[in-house]
Amino acid sequence: MYLAFGPQVLAYDPATQTQAWLHPQETSTAAFFAAPSAADGRVVFGDYGRAGGLFSPRVTVSVYGLQENEAGGASQLWVNTTDARDKIVAPPLQVDDQVFVGTADNHVLALDATNGSLQWDYETDHAIWGRPAYRDGTLYVASMDWSVYALDAASGELQWSTPLGGALPSGPVLGDDLVYVSSFDGNVHALDIATGEKRWAAPGAGDWVWGAPSVVDGTVYFGDIAGNLFAVDAQTGEQQWTKATQAAVQTSPVVVGDTLYIASEIAGETPTGALTAYSTSDGQQLWTVPTSTPLYATPVLVDDTLVVATQDANALLIGLDLTNNGQERWRYALPQTSD
Repeated sequence: MYLAFGPQVLAYDPATQTQAWLHPQETSTAAFFAAPSAADGRVVFGDYGRAGGLFSPRVTVSVYGLQENEAGGASQLWVNTTDARDKIVAPPLQVDDQVFVGTADNHVLALDATNGSLQWDYETDHAIWGRPAYRDGTLYVASMDWSVYALDAASGELQWSTPLGGALPSGPVLGDDLVYVSSFDGNVHALDIATGEKRWAAPGAGDWVWGAPSVVDGTVYFGDIAGNLFAVDAQTGEQQWTKATQAAVQTSPVVVGDTLYIASEIAGETPTGALTAYSTSDGQQLWTVPTSTPLYATPVLVDDTLVVATQDANALLIGLDLTNNGQERWRYALPQTSD
């Protein structure tokens, strides 16, 4: 597992419950926000930028490529400090020897994943917050400029773009013949994957849909920041069920079998979080596990353990047993801050 947290990025082995490596070894002057991309032994991630200093007032934003080794560590392959000019919020996407990076200054960059050199640069009209998606030579990008873009992955040439009704904070999700995107207009939109033609918009309760939807077995699941959960037909957008909760959702649902897992934020004087299980058939709540801080990252499934990332340095990662109503199996605390 790979996690960006403040001044460093870490690799963690949930099987042995040990930290594999930290990068950089010493605390960085830059912050890391976007989730790293791991593929073929490479790990690629971008930072939030660092001040250039008195004689270089511009912010320097870097994209890093690491190579993992058999001993469990990682060495730096390359660093690109020239092509991203504003913070990296979107997780990068690696496809073969290319890596695609969205930036907060409206750009989609294609880099050579082996050396970090720029291959092409496409500019949208606003920031890219979500990870791009790829299929059959086409890159799909959702932008905060309210539009979805389909780009030729080899050249960056625009194939189609479709404007929608609000900013698009998460990456596209690809179905068989549709592209699904969540929007701050309170809907999930489905577009024809070949042409970008609008097929349907599934209305939520009118609040921002922040996390990317999940598409499983012909159903699209999503939640909004008011705490409403929805299940709709993947081809038509017809609502199957809705569930009102008291928890704000900025993450993507995780579906395992006939259970839907939602990581959320619980409002209060001091906000907390929860991982909650619901039935996929009707949205009935099955169980919930509270956390000391809000959950803003989508959980990761490792066998029958669901791992959540928190903002608590003494419980940065928590492994929850899906076979036993989310009972805690283990937790990981940063060595320098653990009690």
